[in-house]
Amino acid sequence: MTKEKEPKKIELTDAEVASLRERIKNRKMTDEDFVLFEQVLLFMLWIQRQLERFKLTTNKLRKIIFGSKTEKGSGSCPKKDNQASGQNAPDPDVPEGSSVPESAAPSNEKQNLIEDTQSINAKPKAKGHGRMSADAYEPDEIIRVNLTSLQAGDPCPTGCGGKLYQPDDDPGGIIRVKGQSCAHVIRYEFERLRCTLCGEVFRAAPPTDFPPEKYDPYFKANLVMQKYFMASPFYRQERYQQLLGFPLKDSTQWDLVESVADCVYPVLSVLEQLAANGTHLNHDDTRVKILDIIRANKLDPDKQRKGTFTTCVFAQSGDHKICLYYNGIKHGGENVTDVLEKRDKNLPPIIRMCDALSANVPSALKTILCHCLVHGRRKFTDIEAFFPEECSDVIDQLALVYKYDAEAKKQNMTAEERLAHHQKWSTPVMEALKIWMQSQFDERRVEPNSALGGAIRYMQKHWTELTRFLSVSGAHIDNNLVERALKLAIRTRKNAMFHKSLHGAFVAGLLLSLIATCELTGKNPVRYLVALQEHKSDVFKHPDLWLPWNYESTLMALQNTALKCVSNQAEYLCASGPPDKVKFAAG
Repeated sequence: MTKEKEPKKIELTDAEVASLRERIKNRKMTDEDFVLFEQVLLFMLWIQRQLERFKLTTNKLRKIIFGSKTEKGSGSCPKKDNQASGQNAPDPDVPEGSSVPESAAPSNEKQNLIEDTQSINAKPKAKGHGRMSADAYEPDEIIRVNLTSLQAGDPCPTGCGGKLYQPDDDPGGIIRVKGQSCAHVIRYEFERLRCTLCGEVFRAAPPTDFPPEKYDPYFKANLVMQKYFMASPFYRQERYQQLLGFPLKDSTQWDLVESVADCVYPVLSVLEQLAANGTHLNHDDTRVKILDIIRANKLDPDKQRKGTFTTCVFAQSGDHKICLYYNGIKHGGENVTDVLEKRDKNLPPIIRMCDALSANVPSALKTILCHCLVHGRRKFTDIEAFFPEECSDVIDQLALVYKYDAEAKKQNMTAEERLAHHQKWSTPVMEALKIWMQSQFDERRVEPNSALGGAIRYMQKHWTELTRFLSVSGAHIDNNLVERALKLAIRTRKNAMFHKSLHGAFVAGLLLSLIATCELTGKNPVRYLVALQEHKSDVFKHPDLWLPWNYESTLMALQNTALKCVSNQAEYLCASGPPDKVKFAAG
């Protein structure tokens, strides 16, 4: 079956359309008009077939017709010549190399704008050969290879008269990676003997390393990672495991994952407390399906709240980054309100970043509210095909602001230095943009009810929140941190489709929160989940000592305490008992 050919795009100016309508009205069509009518007919039939074949949104339909394009501004759109219009000169405070929208930008600065935006999109070539060093790997096993014929203190085999010694530098290593199945299955076969007379059966005692549970913590932690990080549904894992000769029902997998959640959930309350008392908090929502909620909605058609959402909360607490996920009927603003109720009342208001939806901005919260500048920019990128000149101007201005923000990150500026940098370079650009947008309405260049007018009104309505990075130290310029973090939940939704119950949705949010926080901290989430399972009682007693960034020190302290107890016991027995008992106790 051959792929259906897309029809030719029909492009007519307003004058050509008016002329065509006049010829139709007077019945004076030309041969070219009939060719055009044929193209229009083919185009309409093609659109009809596309609508019948696919579930198309307006955005997808626009991409089919006009093609998909990147959101990055190229700076190559044609610009209007406004030198003869007698408009005001640009602000003298605008830094060199930046530009202002068309109504205020001279032609020589337009070229600077194009060069700046092209330099923004240009990425330096990565250095190196792409190979990883041996130190980049975390080995599961280290095999020490010793010299068998030589040792420290021996004379040099070359006969130079020197002696060999152990250097202090790292000898280095060579990595070899071995493959394995999804699980290492061990079968213990216990020898049995039966008495011929009385029939008594004698079975061999289990070895000292015989595990008490069928599934060890490492295997269960890997199941969690496969389900919630790799987004592989339980039924898909079941089929894969069967192919490898390891049958494990999806219901059993859920039981194992739930047992991990039972060991780790006290840590969530500590993370929420730290997030509430942090300096920054970003959040956003995405949709999720929970079957129990959908079933309840069908039984109660008059129910007011029917939607279900996944809320991602990204917080900065000192040097630590925290990522939390919540699944349920609550919006992002409601989940954030629950988190911020744990905030210390003596702390100043937290800097909070979200989009401009009313559900994300409850009036009860006292925060320094910021809105995502990317959301304002996207209002213009979505309609750039219809208003190329005006939208490209706005996109290029915002590209300069992001250029200055990238400079601050590259130079590792402090929050105060970054604020001063933006106030010096980004403020003139944003002020010129604000003047340009208002002039579009004042000079009646843009219809307020048009798509372009709506994009401008969105920027004007939320201008204070969108430009908070120009007045508040440490305020983020956009909400991309949460947008990227939400991809974990979206990936699970696309593969597993839904959660069966609210409890299953809670378990997913809990485990995904710990995995994402480990990733932000640079810790191995599998080892972290294994440690929490092996020390469940300690986790419930002191969950603040079992956070992703301090659990390793807690493990080391427990090991040192255990060694000290064994040493004290050995000393006590040495002073009060025979040597054979000392050897038994120490062993």
